[in-house]
Amino acid sequence: MTRVRTDPLIAALTHPTRRRAYEVLLQVEEMSTVQLQDQVSVDRYNLYHHLKRLVKVGLIENHRDVGRARWWRVSKRVELPGMISEQSTQVIATGSPLDDIAALTHVHSIDLVNSRGQVGAKQFVQQLAQEYNIPLDLPWNFLPVKLILVGKGGDDGESSS
Repeated sequence: MTRVRTDPLIAALTHPTRRRAYEVLLQVEEMSTVQLQDQVSVDRYNLYHHLKRLVKVGLIENHRDVGRARWWRVSKRVELPGMISEQSTQVIATGSPLDDIAALTHVHSIDLVNSRGQVGAKQFVQQLAQEYNIPLDLPWNFLPVKLILVGKGGDDGESSS
């Protein structure tokens, strides 16, 4: 079986228990393991397993121990996968880039239905941008779900360029 390679932060935050633990910790300055266990609703053994993964990718840290209690806090704040920022909502709301694309005659759409295709498409687009010196600052959690290809010429006898 082939493993799909993806960003470690994406992999860590796609698990519902890790994501919930991270979301809870984002809301507070610090929290003990017992407090976090109550919020996440998992047994302590499973919680420690998921907390270790979040520590490994640098999202949280066990910053102090008091007796047998461990205290956790966020060490790196990131936008969570699946959350839409206010800026991207404004772009979608105007609809103008999508309207411009819809008006074109040579448009092809490729749906990327699994994570392997999405990761491969992201890497391909980043490689093209680098090769053509196009500034492309995709967020770490960006995974494309569709590629839109826009071309010139074709069916109507125009020359392609």
